[in-house]
Amino acid sequence: MSDVTTFRYGRTFDLFDVNGNNAIGSDDMAALATGIAQAHNLPDDSAKGRALRDAYRQLWEILRRYADADANGRITRDEFIEAMGNGLSSAGQFTRSLDDAMDAEFAVIDANDDGRIDQAELRAALESAGLTAEEAGVTAGKIDADGDDVVSREEYRAAWTRYYLEGDPEVDMFLGGSR
Repeated sequence: MSDVTTFRYGRTFDLFDVNGNNAIGSDDMAALATGIAQAHNLPDDSAKGRALRDAYRQLWEILRRYADADANGRITRDEFIEAMGNGLSSAGQFTRSLDDAMDAEFAVIDANDDGRIDQAELRAALESAGLTAEEAGVTAGKIDADGDDVVSREEYRAAWTRYYLEGDPEVDMFLGGSR
């Protein structure tokens, strides 16, 4: 596995390890969903909130099944990177589950439900995830592949798939992580 790919999987691990205890657990996936919902003032009992939580719960189940080598309910950095490098990153169930999570996030960010995210919505979402205004602007520009100042569901998915799975050496800054 290349250094860039190892870095990208490690950065993904860091994003998933919300509580910073050096392991990914179901609590981290729940915290990711809750954080996204809260950042967008989304009520827990809303349809979008339920879809987001369900998508992250399913993502956790896939990760647990394929990456929790010692079956202790926690996934260490080494377990995660090894599983991703050994094919989890291209496994159909995992990529479908990741797509579902990205679609649920997209729906939350798309506050007016017009099927697209404008740059202001996207920058606000990225800033709520911890990026500076400058980082959010750069990242939003990279996600908007066709440069039309709006992000389609397809552009959103493609950008996150590149980030999470492909270890693209051209992605030099995304969600605050630089190579």
